[in-house]
Amino acid sequence: MPGRGWLLARRTLGIVALALLVRPAAAQPLPATVAAVVDHQRIMRDSKAAKSIQQQLEVRRKLYLDQLAKEEQRLAEVGKELARQRGVLAAEVFAQKRKEYEEAVQALQRASNERRRQLDEALGAANNQVRQVLKEIVDELAEARGFNLVLPASAVLLFSPKIDITEEVMARLDRKLPSVKLPEAAN
Repeated sequence: MPGRGWLLARRTLGIVALALLVRPAAAQPLPATVAAVVDHQRIMRDSKAAKSIQQQLEVRRKLYLDQLAKEEQRLAEVGKELARQRGVLAAEVFAQKRKEYEEAVQALQRASNERRRQLDEALGAANNQVRQVLKEIVDELAEARGFNLVLPASAVLLFSPKIDITEEVMARLDRKLPSVKLPEAAN
């Protein structure tokens, strides 16, 4: 029976032989990088679609703020009247009216928060429509020009203006999506 050292040497030789026979496939070279840069933030701020969203948002925000101001004014009058009636009303009646007033104030706060949430949701949905079309346009340009890397300008420290496709992307976006309707609030 062969010694333990001989078995270990034979096993090691077998592993080395197997490693030499099984060569890894040659690593495929990476394709040359063809990059472009897009100023996504500028497009989301300055495109026709983005401006239409902002205009609609401001109109809706002003309407909500006007409604809120009217309701706050009404509640302020109710509060003043309640304060005047404090000495006239029975303690239980005054306590009930005060409780109703405080509930109305809280309801107004909840309504205000809900309106803010609805505006945020509408803005997010509208911006997502713009982003979707923006991505489609960038995909089309990448396919047509052979870009295999498109980076947001905000993520690049230095780049040549020759690879900045922001103007072309914005022009195409303005033609393809000149405006976006801000979705109505879901109740």
